Amino acid sequence: MKIAISLDENKGLDSQASNIFGRCNYYLVFNVEDETFTIEENPAKSASGGAGIQAAQWIINQEAEAVVSGNLGPKAYDVLAAGKIAAYRHNGGTAQEIIKAYKEEKLECLLEPNVDAHSGLN
Repeated sequence: MKIAISLDENKGLDSQASNIFGRCNYYLVFNVEDETFTIEENPAKSASGGAGIQAAQWIINQEAEAVVSGNLGPKAYDVLAAGKIAAYRHNGGTAQEIIKAYKEEKLECLLEPNVDAHSGLN
């Protein structure tokens, strides 16, 4: 199983998580079974529009089964839900802290978007 975490920076497991989903700088894609990961630049961060949708589709293409971010807008949420990707909210910290919280089932599961559209632009 893979989870994707939105990141502000690329410092391995010490990277700070991002509150922004669609326009974050990076995503960490973590394989829970073998504890391997990659950090990829967000291909949608500079999109002129639809960054959340494009980022959500990218997550689906990475075959992740869950995404963890600080905030998730309605369009991105809808794409992830259609792809059967579970969404969780973090309260800050490093990628390593978030992975630990995920494994311990301490993250809030998002059953709906938690911000309005275009909130990542602010």
